[in-house]
Amino acid sequence: MAVTGALLVPGLVVGHSELQTPTPADKSSVTTPVTQVSGTFTESIKKDGSSLLVKDATGTTVAQGGVDPADDKVMTASPTTPLANGSYTVQWTTISADDGDLARGTWTFTVAVAATPSPAATTGASASAAPTATPSAVPTVAPTPAASPSASGRGSDTSGGGSDVILPIVIALVVLGAGAAYLLSRRGRPTPSA
Repeated sequence: MAVTGALLVPGLVVGHSELQTPTPADKSSVTTPVTQVSGTFTESIKKDGSSLLVKDATGTTVAQGGVDPADDKVMTASPTTPLANGSYTVQWTTISADDGDLARGTWTFTVAVAATPSPAATTGASASAAPTATPSAVPTVAPTPAASPSASGRGSDTSGGGSDVILPIVIALVVLGAGAAYLLSRRGRPTPSA
């Protein structure tokens, strides 16, 4: 009886499509952006009923996939954006293409992508250099007495700015535009007779 049982066990294991290679690897910490999660299995998988779910630490599904059309021993799931830093669990379900046997399992991994400060530091340095050059040029264009009425509302800031000159021009254009629109609308109307 024991010999018969030992002979049957290998046959049962062969019938299941078990996970062979998870990507990212089980219990790994990934330091590069993850745009695809995949699993390679021991035998061909049926498309119907087989699935690959990627869940974040709260249990929310962040990506869902199935059998790869190019290789029926591979399942893939691609999130819409690279996975954020944190822990993930991958739940897989396979149905063997040979005999329809069902197999399930999970694997876990962590995403720990370091932030890249160099582009932000460069942008910050160029942004801080631009404002220091602008105020020194403004006082020569706009006289200080013209800026003093609007500067009184700003506290101790008396440096003036480009908006002190532009604002009256914009208001004048709006008034002229409204007057022109009124005159054009009156132009086509007959004058009332007394």
